[in-house]
Amino acid sequence: MATEEELDALAAGDSREWLALDESERRWSGYYGQDYRRPVPWRPLSRVQLVEAVCHAVGYIREPGVRQLRRSRDPEALPLLLVRCVDWVPQVRAIARAAVLARFAQADLAALLPLVVALGRRAVDDWVDEHLLQPMLRTPELLDVALATPDLRTRRMVHESALRAGLLSDERLASIAMRDHDDVIRTRVGLLLLDSGDPCFVLPLLDGGAPKVRARALQLRGVETARERLAESSSLLRSMAQALVLRSGGDPAAYYREALRSGAVTRATVAGLGETGTTDDVDLLRAQLADDRPRVRVAAVRGLRRLLANPSDPRAAQYGRELLADPSPSVVRETAALLDGRLGPADRPLLLDLAETARPLHVRRGALTLLRGSSRWSRLAADLWLLSLPADPLAAEARRDLDDWRQAGDSAFTLPSPELATRIGELLAELEPRLGTAVTADLRRVARV
Repeated sequence: MATEEELDALAAGDSREWLALDESERRWSGYYGQDYRRPVPWRPLSRVQLVEAVCHAVGYIREPGVRQLRRSRDPEALPLLLVRCVDWVPQVRAIARAAVLARFAQADLAALLPLVVALGRRAVDDWVDEHLLQPMLRTPELLDVALATPDLRTRRMVHESALRAGLLSDERLASIAMRDHDDVIRTRVGLLLLDSGDPCFVLPLLDGGAPKVRARALQLRGVETARERLAESSSLLRSMAQALVLRSGGDPAAYYREALRSGAVTRATVAGLGETGTTDDVDLLRAQLADDRPRVRVAAVRGLRRLLANPSDPRAAQYGRELLADPSPSVVRETAALLDGRLGPADRPLLLDLAETARPLHVRRGALTLLRGSSRWSRLAADLWLLSLPADPLAAEARRDLDDWRQAGDSAFTLPSPELATRIGELLAELEPRLGTAVTADLRRVARV
């Protein structure tokens, strides 16, 4: 229960704290409640008693409490009436809303703004937005404060309310669409400007809008601009440019081939050829694997994944093996995805060598990913080997994977190869003191070792 001193402290602080008080009082009254059908006696209540009644868990008690609170001039009266404006009981809401409208214009709106915005997020209808938030935002000073609030969810709601009410000028909308640090807000405002039909916004938003806005602006500009934007770094914008060129009968892949052959090698041109090229472009993409920029190599590997999607094509494994020890973690991750399901037993010595502790951590992790993916038993052997190295940084990850392995089981009857069976048996003998007899016995039973 709150005390009068605590109520005074709440009144001097952030108005959103009244929501926390309401929730705590409701939990308390729900646990220590009484006859919920009996309303509060129609007699004057003390300040603390009135707060308890207004925040009670039961509507039969909240309703007469709100009737008394609307006559109170204590500092908690208006904030708690605001809270009850979103009450789930219609009778309580109606009383609170009438009381709030009667005194809202004379209140300190700046202090109440955080509470009103927070209530708008939990509202049962549009009443808070239409009758409280939008009128508050029509005050320029409050609008500026609300639009700049650091809480992201609050900012998004304020922007949405201001847009619905038409409170932002075109100049301010353009500034928000170009400079706001939240992509959700920039996208919402930018698309609104483009849909207005005013052509003056199209080119600025094409250059400085959020990715979805830039793609929409490019669509409005047409195919000529699309040809100029085929090398955009944004994959969304690049895809839109490719689609527009294809629709007009052009070939975006030809643009990327010419760019790479002429030395204009960037992440975007390499990625673009991977997105639009054919298997005839594999050698041109492979040449980019030697580039000294990791982002370019990643784009080349990703392109090869698409162009060499046929599992029977041996070039994927041939090219990928060369990159498993790449100094870039991003390249190794992408290479592991390229090689997934393409390596065989003959590659196991290479992967074991790359998984050795002397190798960089990202190289070891890539090799272990492929070892685990090659077969159920290779996965078990890799995890047990890592667990035999207790100081290894990947040991904890291996223990989690081993637990997953044991829980997953196997619907098909399979056994490890003789080589793996021997290795698994040796590792289980070594790990038995740490894993426990029950775990090792279960693993021996499943693996038949």
